[in-house]
Amino acid sequence: MAAASAFSLSACSDDSGSGSTDTTPTESTTAKTEWTGDNVEVTVAEDAVDSDINIEGQTLKWMGFYDLNPTNDNPERSAEVALFEDTYGAKIQYIETTNATQFDDLATAILGGQSPDIFVYDWRSFPYDINKGQYQPIDSIVDWNDPMWADVKDQADLFTWKGEHYIAPFGYGFNDFQILMYNKSTVESMGLDDPYELYEEGKWDWDVFVDMMKTFTGGDESLYGISGWWTNAFVYTAGDTIVKYDGTNFTNNLYSQKVERAQHVIEDIWSNGLVKRGWVGPEAAFVSNDCLFYSMGTWAYEGAAAAVPDDYIQVVPFPKDPDSDTYYMSKRIVSHMWVKGSDNADCVKAWFNVNRLVNYDEQYKDITKQKFLTNNKNWPEEVYDIVMSYYDDDKFTFAYDYGYGLSDYMNSEVMTLLYEGLVNEQFESWEQAREEVMNIVDSEIANYS
Repeated sequence: MAAASAFSLSACSDDSGSGSTDTTPTESTTAKTEWTGDNVEVTVAEDAVDSDINIEGQTLKWMGFYDLNPTNDNPERSAEVALFEDTYGAKIQYIETTNATQFDDLATAILGGQSPDIFVYDWRSFPYDINKGQYQPIDSIVDWNDPMWADVKDQADLFTWKGEHYIAPFGYGFNDFQILMYNKSTVESMGLDDPYELYEEGKWDWDVFVDMMKTFTGGDESLYGISGWWTNAFVYTAGDTIVKYDGTNFTNNLYSQKVERAQHVIEDIWSNGLVKRGWVGPEAAFVSNDCLFYSMGTWAYEGAAAAVPDDYIQVVPFPKDPDSDTYYMSKRIVSHMWVKGSDNADCVKAWFNVNRLVNYDEQYKDITKQKFLTNNKNWPEEVYDIVMSYYDDDKFTFAYDYGYGLSDYMNSEVMTLLYEGLVNEQFESWEQAREEVMNIVDSEIANYS
């Protein structure tokens, strides 16, 4: 193994396509650039990596529509790439595909005996692509007794298939949190209570959220309560989802009373004219001051804040059900899948370990923060810390709807219809939506019986 050396730790978005649920841009510029060194460095101790793994001079094959190596968009090495290269002496080969053709290209490579080693974890990975035999289980290369892996074992257990693990959670995707943003100046000028302060006091719930939007609009049809992409994140706060999984069987949960209550709140928000429809980019979120809240992936904060440099854009978790003490949140797990046909177990194991390490060890997480704030000038440290607090499963319970992974059809059409149909005027009520889609969900689940 190569001697340990200095490496950089950069905030890196694992930007994968996931149908209607992906909040990050779907294309990235992956043109090669010459790596000229890391701006933020840290010395890696010898015991930071597995000394039993010797992969010096070996290559890990990654297929994706973005490169893990330095690119024009990201000219500095990510922490995990630097650690993989400098401490293990290995490198990553990029097998380029596109967002639209990635899954077909993967299937073709596997059938042709040209399997890459790793591929991005996507919503459809579980169970759809696992059931198709695209990937292999990881229990032979992940030590669940290691403290850093034991820390995410409960999450991994949520995705066991026929008694085996296929997904090794590296952590949560920072750029994929759905965040609720607002302009503090607007809230103050309206004499409204600050939403984040209400959250800290345990008073931030659906009722307060809706009342605040109604107060802001005051019946003025030119003003709105919320814009962006938010309905699925709001439903998750009910603490239930449409399709559930117990480790063996999937169940149709469309009659959930919790989901119904959340959908009725969305009906109320919509019927009162509080929703600003259509695409609202982050740069336009607050400049006209006609909308109180804006929701999008974390990636959108930089543009939203930069557009109003004299104001302070704050973030707040989505409100909780007033009948619950728990905040539920959609969190996107970041991981890579071990592809069927790959026999490069040691390289994959080392890659998994360095990815988990940079999400687990406090010194690396602190450097991630330093680098992120340096490279994202419009992010206040307080806002970064708030978003990072979402990683804490004791504060924000992980919510996940297995319906997205049942098939392409469920991912791209049915789930979007169920979560967004009311505000897109595709249904007049949740009850209508539920009944029209009930048999479709039953049929999709039956494919796994």
